[in-house]
Amino acid sequence: MAKKENRIAIAFKSDLKYTELSILVLGFIRKLLDIADEVFFKIEISLREATNNAIVHGNGRDLSKLVHMEFVWDKSFLRIHVRDENNRQVDLQEVEDKIQGCHLLSFNGRGIMIIRSYMDRFEFHCRPGGSEVVMEKKLP
Repeated sequence: MAKKENRIAIAFKSDLKYTELSILVLGFIRKLLDIADEVFFKIEISLREATNNAIVHGNGRDLSKLVHMEFVWDKSFLRIHVRDENNRQVDLQEVEDKIQGCHLLSFNGRGIMIIRSYMDRFEFHCRPGGSEVVMEKKLP
């Protein structure tokens, strides 16, 4: 029998006020899964970073572009997909080189560093029509 996963998908305009909508959805999922405070904190900070990056860096706060988000979970994990609608190729290696070079005050890259350290899995995909971050946290 296949694992039963739960799924919620939302999309919203590229306005920072919608970051709180993603946190509300996360809070709903937290209650369903009874996620501990310390684990929830790490997921929340990672989600805020990914969402704000999609709005600001990905879509350039262009209100005609959407941020697409999907939450997938079962009792053992929570996976979050955050996708923007940018049309440019993002060089993740360039961003990671800034991180490795200790440019921590750089406007770019800190969010990725935070997500990598707080989540158990991090993937970045740059595809036609948008960049996507996939992050996952294993649940005890």
